[in-house]
Amino acid sequence: MANWFLLDDGAASGATNMARDEFLLRLVMAGGGPPILRIYQFYPPAITIGYHQDPRKVLDMEAVGRDHLDLVRRFTGGRALLHAGELTYCVIGPEGAGGFGSSLRGAYLAISRAVVEGLRRIGVDARISAGYAGNREEGLASPCLVSASRYEVTAGARKIVGSAQRRTGGNFLQHGSILLHAASGAIVEYLRGEWESLEERITSVSREIGRDIRAGEVRYALREAFAERFNVTFEPLELSEEMEEEIARRSREKAGEFASLLGREVSC
Repeated sequence: MANWFLLDDGAASGATNMARDEFLLRLVMAGGGPPILRIYQFYPPAITIGYHQDPRKVLDMEAVGRDHLDLVRRFTGGRALLHAGELTYCVIGPEGAGGFGSSLRGAYLAISRAVVEGLRRIGVDARISAGYAGNREEGLASPCLVSASRYEVTAGARKIVGSAQRRTGGNFLQHGSILLHAASGAIVEYLRGEWESLEERITSVSREIGRDIRAGEVRYALREAFAERFNVTFEPLELSEEMEEEIARRSREKAGEFASLLGREVSC
């Protein structure tokens, strides 16, 4: 049985969450350590955009600023996603190790299977998607939740987890946003252009099980499912004061990237 690190985090700003994930990736790259599973939430609600997106082309910046949403760039690809009423997982590890298979698709599928198993533990009839697309015209301006790629997680033919992955230096990082409630569907209110409701394209854990779900229930189910699927035991990951200071520095940089577009000031 192998060991993984576990960082079962609380809620943080979008900039802090993305800075922490990227720091953990660099930590694995530098030390060649075991895979890391991090589970966390966003507060206040935040919009993350894919690594290659220009927020001025896809977002109504006035609306984002008006509603005081955080805005931050993800290290992973994909499209705009509103983090509200959801739980996020992040898996970081070496390619081809830890039960991930020999390719990035293999890793994506293995992680999705663990997420499916976790959701089934709390009563969601989750499945691995064969893939379905939105309208071709939507392109990169469309929200992440408008379509499901192959190996993503769905329930009742609707998307319930939005995931993205990127590799670098022989390692990969995969994010996944598990919709606990329907709040993330409000992303259409912050996109440029006219967009229909995502109600028929997405679902949530609460909707699928017919009751309000607590994040703690999903956290526990995810931990158990990952431990069983990958046959691992978790060791709590403790970050030193020096590491936290570096994450805070990176967080300020990320928060400042779009501050001027939102008419905000960032403290040094």
